[in-house]
Amino acid sequence: MAPGDSKTVVSGPLRTLCRWMAVGGGIVLALLAVMTVVSVLGRYFFGRPIQGDFEITELGCAVAIALFLPYCQLAAGNVVVDFFTGAAPPRLRRYLDVAGCLLTACVAALFAWRLALGGYDMLRYNDQTMVLGIPTWWAFAVVVPSLALLALAGVDTALRAWRGQFAVHS
Repeated sequence: MAPGDSKTVVSGPLRTLCRWMAVGGGIVLALLAVMTVVSVLGRYFFGRPIQGDFEITELGCAVAIALFLPYCQLAAGNVVVDFFTGAAPPRLRRYLDVAGCLLTACVAALFAWRLALGGYDMLRYNDQTMVLGIPTWWAFAVVVPSLALLALAGVDTALRAWRGQFAVHS
């Protein structure tokens, strides 16, 4: 890659994987929306909602949100409140962007590690939802890799911010 290129070496494959995960999150949300409509209509017309729809919605939303996070980081889509830093010199904002991206990477890695341990405990103890008996560990099996990918995206964006090729501030 050329020195002035706005991507790091891993940025291309990382961006592709993050996009596919975000698409997966969108599919999960669309399926949840369809399920909710069917459940509401079933409750209204037949007095029979989808059993355990709230459990499916709870797990599905957690998975969908986790799937969106890595792409949101790469696209600088996080909410930024720059009330104090908006008028700061560009160099200071760049350093703050690097620090924020590294902080995101560290927190995501910490969460991935702890959720991996928690998910393993859920598997070992056969934890299940109350109504449907869905094993709860499977949601962790999706969320943990997504958070690990978020950590990589945080490192990637920090490297690009350091080079002045990525800005959280608009």
